[in-house]
Amino acid sequence: MFLSGKGLLVLTTEPTGLHAPTRDDLTEDAIPPLLVDFYDTIAADPLLAPYFAHVDMREHIPRIADFWSTIIFHSGRYTGNAFRPHLAMPGLTGAHFARWVGTLEQTVDARVVGPRAEAMKALGHRIAYSMQVRLGLQPFEPYPSAEAFAGAVPLGRKEP
Repeated sequence: MFLSGKGLLVLTTEPTGLHAPTRDDLTEDAIPPLLVDFYDTIAADPLLAPYFAHVDMREHIPRIADFWSTIIFHSGRYTGNAFRPHLAMPGLTGAHFARWVGTLEQTVDARVVGPRAEAMKALGHRIAYSMQVRLGLQPFEPYPSAEAFAGAVPLGRKEP
């Protein structure tokens, strides 16, 4: 799956070229193709697709990549309010967030492995929990404990 030159998300049966899984740890350069794979999967998911159908992912992926780069690599590239768009998504439930987190974990596990990859998955759980609470929803799982971050790079510190 990749973002074509025409701005279309293209599904392939096997990742190839720049979008092939590295099985190395997550890098900033690996975030955009990982997100393309993730949102391609979301687009095919009957539970989640309706919430993203109106979004021009060609335009939006760089902003989402900046968000993840900021929270994982402390790049400071993202500014804004990641929560605000979720206020305009009626009907969200814990099941939606559970599917989102599960899809994120599967996508990360298929592409990368290491402390930064673990951090992305753990942060996905924390983000989902926080959004559910802020939306007044019953979270699908308890707040992720410290054990959920085993193997992840501690937040606020960069590896040498």
